[in-house]
Amino acid sequence: MAFTPEDYQAMLAELASLGDEKYKKFHERLIPGTTMAYGVRVPAMRAIAKKVIRQDPRGFLAAGIPGSYEETMVRGMVIAGMKLPMAERLPLVEGFLPMIDNWAVCDCFCSGFQLKKEEDRALMWQFILPLFQSAEEFAARFAVVMFLSHYVTEDKAGEGLSLLESMAQPQYYVRMAVAWAVSVCYVKFPQLTLPLLERRTLPPFTQNKSIQKIRESYRVSQEDKDALLRYKV
Repeated sequence: MAFTPEDYQAMLAELASLGDEKYKKFHERLIPGTTMAYGVRVPAMRAIAKKVIRQDPRGFLAAGIPGSYEETMVRGMVIAGMKLPMAERLPLVEGFLPMIDNWAVCDCFCSGFQLKKEEDRALMWQFILPLFQSAEEFAARFAVVMFLSHYVTEDKAGEGLSLLESMAQPQYYVRMAVAWAVSVCYVKFPQLTLPLLERRTLPPFTQNKSIQKIRESYRVSQEDKDALLRYKV
């Protein structure tokens, strides 16, 4: 059944009915500079996105332009989860990137992809490669979070670490994502990741934050955690 503008208005009414003012105030403190319209929790938005995907995701995307945090979140979830060949979905991904203006939408968008087919993995990898050097904060963060979510694997970890090392963007949410990615790489591939930290070529904030995040992991020995302190700058 086609998704209509009336269906879009009904979705907005559903979001309003699911709102929680206390949660809204709490979550807004976690996403500085972003205002939630309703205060809807992520699982509830995922449930709405799944209904849209079953009904008519293309119709949903055409029926309205996001005017709130929650609408943007649902839109990203629909694009990430819709059953469409990756080659046809990537233009939708590209169109969505400028709508991302906070870490929460970015990271939920990244986690929504299921890259089980090798062809999908290859196409997405080629898509994100130039974004590692993007001057746009959340386009660059998208590339990094996609890497740490889906590509910290034997075939991509080394290339990914080289890309992280080349990133010099000054924005806070890019550097935090890079530090997060380095820590994930270290936990999975310590011998591959350690030389990056030894070189101290990351920006000082990113270098130190990477070490901090690694030291917070329960999967790293205390001996290794202590040894990493020598690479702080």
